[in-house]
Amino acid sequence: METLLRDMTLIAAQVHGMLMHLNDSFELRLDDKALHFIVMAAIGMVLFFAVHFVFKRLARFSISAISFIYVFTVMTVLGFAIEIGQRITGTGNMDFADVVAGLYGVLAFFGVYTVVRLAGLLLSRLFGGRRKR
Repeated sequence: METLLRDMTLIAAQVHGMLMHLNDSFELRLDDKALHFIVMAAIGMVLFFAVHFVFKRLARFSISAISFIYVFTVMTVLGFAIEIGQRITGTGNMDFADVVAGLYGVLAFFGVYTVVRLAGLLLSRLFGGRRKR
């Protein structure tokens, strides 16, 4: 996990260096905060339009799919936060496999929920038609 975080940090540092070089080359005189503002805004808007496109299509089928994606994303961030917190505080080993194991737990419990929900819908359709209205 440390190697992954280190590699991601090095990539971010290289991109940062390239942007600072472009800033200097074009004599834009933007400081680090202004560049962060612009880059994060651009990434955020691209991500927003991509997510909005996907979620609009998913909403036609089920809002549960959107809820699952949101929860899975939050749990991924939380898993990494817990591991980083363990590293900083020394209360455990920072291990990528722990994040993966936690996400497998989320998937397993969501799988059980989905099976139970589908069984309920199936039973409702099978026996629901026999009731008098």
